[in-house]
Amino acid sequence: MKIVGYVRLSRASREESTSIVRQREVIAKHCELRGLELVEIVEDDNTSATKTRLDRPGLTRVRQLVRDGDADAVMVWRLDRLVRSVVDVGVLLDEGLQIISATESLDTTSPMGRAMVEILQVFASMEAKTTGLRVAASQEHLRQVGRFPGGVVPYGYRAVPHPSGVGRALEPHPEEAAVVRRVADEVLAGSSVYAACVRLNAAEVKPRRAAEWGSTALQRVLRSDAVLGRVRTGSVRAPHPATGKPHIVKPAELIRDENGLPVVFWEPILPVEDVERLRALTDWTPTPGRAEATQRGRRKKAARLLSGMISCPGCGGNLVRKNRRSTTGHDIYACHAAGQGRDCPRGVAVECHRVEEEVERQFLAIVGHYLVVEQRVTVRDVPGLAAVDEALRDTTAALSRPGADLPPLMERLQRLHAERARLDATPAAPSVELVETGETFADTWRRRDMLGRRELLIASGAEVEIAPARQRGKWDPSRVTLTLTAG
Repeated sequence: MKIVGYVRLSRASREESTSIVRQREVIAKHCELRGLELVEIVEDDNTSATKTRLDRPGLTRVRQLVRDGDADAVMVWRLDRLVRSVVDVGVLLDEGLQIISATESLDTTSPMGRAMVEILQVFASMEAKTTGLRVAASQEHLRQVGRFPGGVVPYGYRAVPHPSGVGRALEPHPEEAAVVRRVADEVLAGSSVYAACVRLNAAEVKPRRAAEWGSTALQRVLRSDAVLGRVRTGSVRAPHPATGKPHIVKPAELIRDENGLPVVFWEPILPVEDVERLRALTDWTPTPGRAEATQRGRRKKAARLLSGMISCPGCGGNLVRKNRRSTTGHDIYACHAAGQGRDCPRGVAVECHRVEEEVERQFLAIVGHYLVVEQRVTVRDVPGLAAVDEALRDTTAALSRPGADLPPLMERLQRLHAERARLDATPAAPSVELVETGETFADTWRRRDMLGRRELLIASGAEVEIAPARQRGKWDPSRVTLTLTAG
């Protein structure tokens, strides 16, 4: 009988007894003792049978060898090296794949051996699922009792021995926590997150897993629950009734006390009031009049600086960017009436860079020397008020989720409202003020990319008009008129 050997090692199993080398030795020796012809040993290293199921390069080759008649059966060190699912072992057996275990009394070349494999595979599948549940339950328990469950340590913290002497806890990392506090102070004082990134990168202050800071990563740190010393539960997954694939049935949520307030497990890096203000400052709100996709919160990348901002003097429709690299080598803004089935008595086509340069010149001539101002949201500094307001918003949002457990959520909401009334019977709305950033419009324009410059123009209420050409083939900058309508 011709045998193909199969060996596998997952990332979680690195014991010497289950090593690839050990599995190879056992298979080769067993074939020799039984007088079987070993044609090849195929391996899948760093591969989980639970996650990949039957989609493994090595296993695919084994199945192909058997289908082609180059091997009569596959031999493994143990059955769990081959499969960990009852369904998967059934698929292989239905394909006609004969399975022999070198260390177990399993040989599907006989009817009794086939039945034994199917029985043992049920227990192997149960063990794999039980192991996953044990790990998840252990991590959840560690979260609930205030011990760090493992994984990525949030930026600004470091892992230390738990005060109880069992497990680990988190404490502020001296250098990283200082970075978080400094950046928070800068943003609350009126700086943009982007400007804070530029300063960090210039000072060679690096994040953990990247060469330099980006606005999204830094904003995520400032808005996180981790800087408040809070912990989230793990999300709960279950097989989808229709597809059988794992999906989230209960999202991760903050661990709360009996009153519904988030529990603080580690020493906070920032106070709740500051994080609330940072979240308000860094919330992106769409500009009225933008496309529907933008109003849903998506930032659609524009093709050019003035895309959608210039109208045709002939028909009033928007000029669109067109590519003319095959002729002039430059993009143009042109009337799109013909493409939309409309008539335009006097269409316009001008090179993009000429119009953009003139708009830039006029814009900076008007406002370039003024200081840029940004909105600053101030929350009333009532002890505990910000945390209660935050908990009220989270609980209200939780009530609207599908499958929400309504009775305990309603009880929590009532307790939070009572606490809110106790802290402040007449709540005041956050106040909004304009704060100078310390940069002029000219400084900000030079620092920003094309999308950032568009934002400046839109925020300033820029309206661009272009007059018909007086002389064909000759550019006249006076055709461009820029009007700023923002107050």
